Amino acid sequence: MPCGFPTRTPRPGRNPGCRTKDIDMQFPASAPSELESLAVEPLMTRDFETRPASVYATLRARYGPVAPVDLHGVPVWLVLGYREVREVLRDESTWKKDVQHWRWLREGRVPSDWPHLPGYQVSHLLVQDDRRRKATRAAVEEALAPFQDTDAPQSWELANAVSRHADELITFFADGSDSGWVDLGAQFARALPLMAVNRLFGFPVDQGDDVFMDSWRMVDGGPDAAAAVGRLVAATTELAAYKRQNPGDDLTTRLLAIEPPLTVEQIGLELYAIIVIMSELVSHAITNSVLEVLAGEAGTRAGLMAGPVEELVNRVHIASPPWVNLTFRFPVVDTDLGDFRLAAGDVVVPSIAAAHGDPTFATPGSQDASVSSRAHLAWGAGPHQCPGRGLADMIVATAVGRLFERCDFELGLPVDQLPWRSSTYVRGLKSFPVRYRMRTRQTPMPPAAGAAAPAPLPEPEPSAHPTPAPTQPERPRSALWRFLASLRRG
Repeated sequence: MPCGFPTRTPRPGRNPGCRTKDIDMQFPASAPSELESLAVEPLMTRDFETRPASVYATLRARYGPVAPVDLHGVPVWLVLGYREVREVLRDESTWKKDVQHWRWLREGRVPSDWPHLPGYQVSHLLVQDDRRRKATRAAVEEALAPFQDTDAPQSWELANAVSRHADELITFFADGSDSGWVDLGAQFARALPLMAVNRLFGFPVDQGDDVFMDSWRMVDGGPDAAAAVGRLVAATTELAAYKRQNPGDDLTTRLLAIEPPLTVEQIGLELYAIIVIMSELVSHAITNSVLEVLAGEAGTRAGLMAGPVEELVNRVHIASPPWVNLTFRFPVVDTDLGDFRLAAGDVVVPSIAAAHGDPTFATPGSQDASVSSRAHLAWGAGPHQCPGRGLADMIVATAVGRLFERCDFELGLPVDQLPWRSSTYVRGLKSFPVRYRMRTRQTPMPPAAGAAAPAPLPEPEPSAHPTPAPTQPERPRSALWRFLASLRRG
């Protein structure tokens, strides 16, 4: 648990909700930041990795709804209160995302090797503001619309494909066995969202598998991560150029058709951002949902599984959101938030996980109406709310539904021994070992390397909304399936 934080006393007469409304976009002179005078301790500690809720609670008790912390050597404001997080997310006039508003960066005070800096030095929807954000978001929303509209055939076809891919992965890790061990993260939850992306984007098969592998290298970090990011952006940009000459009924083609047109390079960056979200958030939402069921007492498990799987996923978004802290915001004027005066250009990190643990929102684990509502912030709020949240929730709900329909699971490790990733933004398991028991007898899969799959089955009629029967993968065993086969062999 972090210790040694100074206690902050609210200033008399302070109205925490009061803000200056006249905003000068030319980076006006600002009062010295309190961040530079407070002795703060690192946020990224072992306690934060293993028990983040207790860290948030300690910070809230000492500072209130906003706390100063150190993030890899840079001081930032961590927003803990539910109301304060919503205020930051919903008010784009005061709180900007473009890194040009960061005073320390303009003054050359951010180390060139600061680990979070590269992610803010590209221009896509996640880090754009105002007119540019509106134009990009309108294009992305229009292109995504038929894939999220439950009355559109594109959404039925994609949902059927996701269900079929989930069955392929389950059948593949079982490999004809009625029971055994599986890492649900590596062998299921990481692969499925990217298989959905492959279908959604319209990747050629061989290029799609290269993207799978580079997505994992990017997420895992290490010496190959930077090169993997470069290859991913190059691959999505090349895909946009390819689809200009070879259009299809996919997201990439629809982005190319938007007026006013986006450049191939812009489309490549937006597709890259979607891959990041799918790789990081959707995969962890799947494993977090399964863990929420398996870690509960028998009565809790029964309650979680009693209703629609969509409601289970919604409750997990509250109790264990995969996206714990959102990308940076920067106030463009000196402004009050919580018990502090924030200087223009300070770094502000809105915390979804801390906001969901705020007693003013709901007591964690309660069955209060607000807990089962859609008031959570797992996909953000305001003008930057995730435009693909319906698609993401469909993938998570389909994945979790197929897992529990076809298998019974037991945890392979005690809950307190499960390995969590150390990340500022994302909370998910490094690995998720479980013992499975199939509910129906399995047949072995074809060999993983070099064997062609049977001819693809015809797509179901869209109007029927069927649940597809488990099928073999529709393509030859390529890099993805060879990798999954290596995991299956231990």
